[in-house]
Amino acid sequence: MHFKFSPSILSRLGEELVPNPDQGILELVKNSYDADATICEVILNNTEASGGSVTISDNGDGMDIQALRDSWLVLGKSKKASRSLTRLKRMPVGDKGLGRLAALRQGTQVKIFTRPKDQPNVEYSLEINWEDFDRVDFVEDVTLEVDRSETIKEHGTEIIINNLKAKFGRKETKRLARELLLLADPFSTAISFRPKLIASGFDDLEKQVNEAFFDDAEYHVKASLNVDGKAQVSLWDWKRELINSVDSIDVYQEDKEENSFDTSSKAVPAEFEMWIFELNPQSFNTKGRKGNLVEIRDWLNAVGGVHMYYRGLRVAPYGDRDDDWLKINYQRTKNPEARPSTSTVIGRVITEDPDNQLVQKTDRLGFMENDAYLDLRNFAIKTLDWVADERLKIIESKRSQSKQEAKRHTIAIKEEVRQVIAAANMPTAVQSMVIKVVEEYEKANDQKENILRADLQLYRSLATAGTTAAVFAHESSKKITLIRQLIEVIDQRIKDIAKDQYEKLFSKQLIKMYQIAGSLENFAKYPIYLLGKDKRKSINVDVNLIITNLIELFKTFFENARIEIEFDSYPEKIYIKGSIALLESIVTNLLTNTVNAFSIQGANLRERKVILKTEISDGFALLTVMDSASGIKGLDLDEIWLPGRSTTPGGTGLGLTIVKDSVEDLGGRITVIPNGQLGGAEFIVQLKLKHI
Repeated sequence: MHFKFSPSILSRLGEELVPNPDQGILELVKNSYDADATICEVILNNTEASGGSVTISDNGDGMDIQALRDSWLVLGKSKKASRSLTRLKRMPVGDKGLGRLAALRQGTQVKIFTRPKDQPNVEYSLEINWEDFDRVDFVEDVTLEVDRSETIKEHGTEIIINNLKAKFGRKETKRLARELLLLADPFSTAISFRPKLIASGFDDLEKQVNEAFFDDAEYHVKASLNVDGKAQVSLWDWKRELINSVDSIDVYQEDKEENSFDTSSKAVPAEFEMWIFELNPQSFNTKGRKGNLVEIRDWLNAVGGVHMYYRGLRVAPYGDRDDDWLKINYQRTKNPEARPSTSTVIGRVITEDPDNQLVQKTDRLGFMENDAYLDLRNFAIKTLDWVADERLKIIESKRSQSKQEAKRHTIAIKEEVRQVIAAANMPTAVQSMVIKVVEEYEKANDQKENILRADLQLYRSLATAGTTAAVFAHESSKKITLIRQLIEVIDQRIKDIAKDQYEKLFSKQLIKMYQIAGSLENFAKYPIYLLGKDKRKSINVDVNLIITNLIELFKTFFENARIEIEFDSYPEKIYIKGSIALLESIVTNLLTNTVNAFSIQGANLRERKVILKTEISDGFALLTVMDSASGIKGLDLDEIWLPGRSTTPGGTGLGLTIVKDSVEDLGGRITVIPNGQLGGAEFIVQLKLKHI
């Protein structure tokens, strides 16, 4: 008596475990790498719709009948688990063969042709028809036959997967092309393995990837980690001059148990290299560059991010556009001056992991988060922290220098004015009068400076509140996701247990729980969405687009408050000259003001409605925001713009202050009607139209 397996286990361990077709194909390409191939081609045939085929061919060492039987067809066990190097001194990257199974299961039929290097002119072939397994009770009931034949072909392996279940359209093909190009580190000349996709568009993308712009980076970071958990880091500028370096950063996780009995734990030796770009048009154009801003942005969009290379091959999803595994964007919200974003960096963490401490997840997407992986990630994060501190020192030094220069310049101008007056041979009374006017001008400037300093303190306080909210939102988002997942589990279990009583007893409560979880997820998005650095750049701003995006962002918020929101947009595009951040500040604070208006005692509780309207008039873009609350009461209209003045219980009184300042910064003006068309307050923002 022994275990037997139903054929359905093949789906569980194959396509269900690794559902991404790209990842399955990449696993077969990694097999080619482990076979010491230098050439590997992926060919898509008629894959625009399901039913096509994909061929993976290489010039590797191939397999003999023993390797096919005892390794390639064995799941959960692989000869690549050993630490021995291959003929080309490669450390194997494969694991248990589950990724290979997922790839083979993408079609209904698989053909394998392999020619072992040590058996010239011999080819072994094997055919797998997955439909055969559907007709039996157990996996072992299907017998696979290996045929031997003579051939004139060179050593290597071809795998043909026919009748694909999924399609590879333009989007999927482009994604696969990117994955293949980044699989073997394209920025290293030491790699002798370059997989290639035979499909339209691949050559253009390959050219773009290879068009490296490393020399155009503002900063270059180099770091290395040794087995003792100590990191060496150096920071270089765009002139390739060393800014600073440090020899010993401890990268072990701070939350490791101090009394751990495991004294043999070692860090995974690794290298970390990153290039940081500052794509500011003003500073960028002042230096000699290989590429222009558009070319560099396109290049970073194609290959940017910090990737992980394990034994020579890239491990997904690290470095993907939606995977910020080093928390680069999150850290940027706390210190945007000294921190880059994932869209302005390119980098790589490289490790051979000689002691096999890193363990890939079963679905082949990333590593298990054991101590070895967490220390490796901490190495990269602490490197970035040190770099941020060094950049902050540079920024503060420049800022202090600018302040000193401004003071010296002001003193010099004052003395120059006095000398001009004295040299003009004016009557004494006239000289006194001119000097008095100059002194009055200085007093006015000092008064203006004091006002600006007060404004600066106000906005620093707001910035602190905003970045703090972003930090808490980021940390809370994972917990909120967990809450939603737990609700889903509870929901399913209640359905299984309650059955017919589910709708009657539990449905409404669970729907409410889903809604609350959705609201919390949206709340977590708000701060990070609004704090993006690129939004502060001066550009031509599409007014209707920004308003539409904000309404979508706050949609759940308004739904929960039972407020109907309507946007009556001008039928054509409306542009203004300014920044997205300023326009978002105006619209967001006006929307928040309308929500607060409905919380005031005596406000309309039945017909809660907010209307936003855009239009064009006499060269100006007009934005009207109106609500059906009770209007402005208890404050004069001049007072509503003052900081700290609010009719909302517990309100800060800062929202409308920010609105007014933002409108004025855009060169516009704002008026208010206490009781407008809907009965509540009505704000009309007038901004100069930008013709394009």
